[in-house]
Amino acid sequence: MDFVGSRSFIFICKAIENQCDIQYGENCKDFQELLKSLTPKEKLLASKYFCQLPWKIGTLRVLRQFQDLRLLTATEYILSIQNNVQVQLVLNEFLEAEYELLENIFISAAYDSFNAIILNAALEDLFYHLFNDLASNPKISSLAYLAPLCKSLPANVLTKVMHTHIHILLNLHASDINQAFIHFSDWINKGVDELVFIKVLCEKLFLNSQEDVLNYLFKLSTLEHFKEWKFYVILIQSIASTSNADTTMFLKQYLKSRLLKIGGAPCKLSMLHLLLTARAATARTMSVKHNLDAYASWYKENICEMNYMMDVERFQNVLNLLQECITYEKEQQYLEIHAAMAISPPPLCGKLVQAYRSKCKAHLIQLKGCLKRKASIEMVD
Repeated sequence: MDFVGSRSFIFICKAIENQCDIQYGENCKDFQELLKSLTPKEKLLASKYFCQLPWKIGTLRVLRQFQDLRLLTATEYILSIQNNVQVQLVLNEFLEAEYELLENIFISAAYDSFNAIILNAALEDLFYHLFNDLASNPKISSLAYLAPLCKSLPANVLTKVMHTHIHILLNLHASDINQAFIHFSDWINKGVDELVFIKVLCEKLFLNSQEDVLNYLFKLSTLEHFKEWKFYVILIQSIASTSNADTTMFLKQYLKSRLLKIGGAPCKLSMLHLLLTARAATARTMSVKHNLDAYASWYKENICEMNYMMDVERFQNVLNLLQECITYEKEQQYLEIHAAMAISPPPLCGKLVQAYRSKCKAHLIQLKGCLKRKASIEMVD
């Protein structure tokens, strides 16, 4: 593209190029005054000229100046780039240092209906690679961009940012419900001990919106064909471990209302979802014993005493579903709670309760045998 103009305009274009060549701006105020002196037409041409320059060491700083002076926004700059790889490189620069530029992208992605698809796709790609890298090496980033964004973004845009982060995080790993029961404790322990960035997300991005985040997680996880169980349980556990009194009560009420709903509309997948969610929500500490005791308390209050909050038909529906779910149990400690704790039956349901606990005990014996054989094989190897 040929940029034709007055000598002063050509001089400014040369100044823009020179500023992009250096890391720290020299005569920054003089440069800004040059930009301010442009006519409206020259401002448009200068922005187009800047967009066609190659990315250099000072480009990020100059772009911030362009945005501050309302000559060119970060969104407009990103949309001018045709190469997706280059888009990601530039967004990574925003993520590391220029939070106001990143803020502009988020706001445009929320409000600019014409370009929303392109911008949201670019952001999703950016955070997918970031979280994927953090899952492999959790300490490579402090997620420093979160604090300034939480302070500056409008509430509805921040909610969308939170939902985007959740959606991308969930999609890092896929597994069926059976695998979720097999690996539950491993996932929870790793989520606490190793995946430091999830704790940072919960403390900096989700802390003041815990109920909204939980509602969004529950909505996604109850959709048909949901397979993102690993990071679902890790997120539930991480939020529960940082929850305030209101969030703790919200979780307690959600689990109880979900049990009542399952009693009225029996569904095995819903029961499995409830059991996993309850385990994640009660695993709030670094102590395995404390977490198991917390789950046992939940089980006693909700399952063992459910005859006090539902009629006989709903009680029977829940017991039948619990029996169907026994084969999914792969962790001895949780199954021991189910086998040991007495369930108060309504009239004519005593045999159903006995049958459930007997099946729990039988499966527990089988599970212990499998674990013993596995341990023997590992010793031989």
